[in-house]
Amino acid sequence: MRSRLAAIVESSDDAIIAKDLNGIITNWNSSAERIFGYTENEVLGKPITIIIPPELQEQEKDILRRLRSGERVDHFETVRVTKAGKRVLISLTVSPVRDSSGRIVGASKIARDVTEIRQIEQALRDSEQRMRFCLQAANIGTWDWDIESGSVRWSENMERIHGQPPGSFGGNVEAFLEGIGDEDRQRVREAIQQAFEGDGKYHVEYRQEKAEGRFGWIEAHGQVIYDSSKRPKIMMGVCRDISERKCSEEALKDAHEQLEARVKERTSELDHAQERLRMLSARLLQMQDDERRRIARELHDTAGQILIALSLNLVPVEEELRKTNSGLVGQIAESLRLIEELSRDLRTMSHLLHPPLLDEAGLQSAVRWYVEGFAERSKIDVDLHLDTRLERLPPELETAMFRIVQECLTNIHRHSGSGSASVVISHDTHSVTIEVRDQGKGMSMPIRAGVGIQGMRERVRQLGGQLEIESGSGGTRVTAIFPVNIVSSEVNAEILNFASLRPA
Repeated sequence: MRSRLAAIVESSDDAIIAKDLNGIITNWNSSAERIFGYTENEVLGKPITIIIPPELQEQEKDILRRLRSGERVDHFETVRVTKAGKRVLISLTVSPVRDSSGRIVGASKIARDVTEIRQIEQALRDSEQRMRFCLQAANIGTWDWDIESGSVRWSENMERIHGQPPGSFGGNVEAFLEGIGDEDRQRVREAIQQAFEGDGKYHVEYRQEKAEGRFGWIEAHGQVIYDSSKRPKIMMGVCRDISERKCSEEALKDAHEQLEARVKERTSELDHAQERLRMLSARLLQMQDDERRRIARELHDTAGQILIALSLNLVPVEEELRKTNSGLVGQIAESLRLIEELSRDLRTMSHLLHPPLLDEAGLQSAVRWYVEGFAERSKIDVDLHLDTRLERLPPELETAMFRIVQECLTNIHRHSGSGSASVVISHDTHSVTIEVRDQGKGMSMPIRAGVGIQGMRERVRQLGGQLEIESGSGGTRVTAIFPVNIVSSEVNAEILNFASLRPA
């Protein structure tokens, strides 16, 4: 029995040390040698204080006092010193040892080196703090839904984004749907179902009830994660408050309606009112482009760089864990995967807001990049033809042409039901032409211009071009023709002159 107990002590990964009531070491196993660097011969008969830092010597006296009274010390974290002078953090359990008569004659110590574990825990805490800062900087909340259990987890800032009191979220899909406006709740359910039945992508905008009965607009993006049997396992995604954008869109819509009513009532002000509306649209489009560029830069330069730094911090932790504690490698690897996925989503989002290729390489490269990405995301086959004679154009013209292609393809994806589309950009001596076609269900004629179509018309008008839209049961064709002799200063002057316009 004694030899079996000795074998267990020697094979333990924890340091097992025995000492008498005067603190003199009487037993020292191989794990103690590994952790503290002293061999058994070096420490037997020596005081236990050789591994205790000077400032903690009184701590040992207190432990001996408690042992003499028969008290046990459980999972006490403290610092000890190795033979080489290195300080290690250990979890210490000390038990009194009694002889056959029950008299306390010594103590048994079990010491576990928890230095690496605490370092890993600190690294994880640091990574969580950086992640929270990243989400706050981008004003984005994250969520994940365990489909089997029905539980939903929100990031700390999600309740603030949704305008709910802290701790009020019920943690399930029903609690989430309950806060959505009645007119949007069914549409959100349908978007979730479409994600399950389609490509796994989830995107929806909805009104969320906030404090004091107010409502705000929320935009959500998500992705379904499948198990090995291709069954939906998790849906995860991000949310952001778009109330300001919706207010701006509603304000613009109201402005259009008011101007139309005024035209009918006061025909004498028709020309002047139309001019004000065009200048307002021009200014809004310019502000929109500037804001897209600013947000894209912020996402790339701030949130993107933080994610890169976070990933670089975690990689050496993962490598070290593979050597010392493989049980935690999976958590670090999953964190790195989530960071990579979030970085990829942020990069895609920033490039969609304002593609750097448009400024750096020109219209051809930017359109080719966008069409390829659109085809991959929407699963719509897009046939792209670019005139080989097309060279760099004025920045205003390249931006307008790119936004028209972007708006047309977005409308095809959202409304047409077409499985294919074509984009042709041609060029001759005097003009450049964009033609976008689909084979969808078409639009009712005459076409009622929404914000998107109105924006395209305004971009074309600012640059002295022409926009034509033809639609029927066989699909829709949008054609925009621009003169190439655009002078940047004239376009900017037209927008600046808006400030000088006053009603007659």
